[in-house]
Amino acid sequence: MSLFMLATAIAQANFTLIAPVAIEQTQELNLGNITNQMSVYCQLDQHQRQGNGCIASDNQLGQFMLTGNEQSNVEVIVYANSGDDILFTPILPNGSQQQTFQLTQQSTMFEVGGKVDVLNEQASGHQTLSYTVEVNYQ
Repeated sequence: MSLFMLATAIAQANFTLIAPVAIEQTQELNLGNITNQMSVYCQLDQHQRQGNGCIASDNQLGQFMLTGNEQSNVEVIVYANSGDDILFTPILPNGSQQQTFQLTQQSTMFEVGGKVDVLNEQASGHQTLSYTVEVNYQ
């Protein structure tokens, strides 16, 4: 006769449900008028507008709203965009392309500036560039 013993246990699995992180542009970035001349640049950040290509004009920082789980840290990365004649580098409030924000409320605002490097002269007129903003929980 064989003896067979069975043992069982009830176990728990823990997890936390959090709100998905989301981002919305609430104000477009406007770098103003820039000289159409090879090797000039114009930069707008949280402190000032500067550069040998900046011409006095209206300008404004871009503005974004982050929403997600309150009291979470969110990493934001902005990516440069370049063409044959222009290099655009977005700039976060800390002066770089990567910054961590803490969501102190369900929504948190932050601003984005940028730098335009004119590599070669091109057709004058209004220009629009796209850039990517990546957001992840840390």
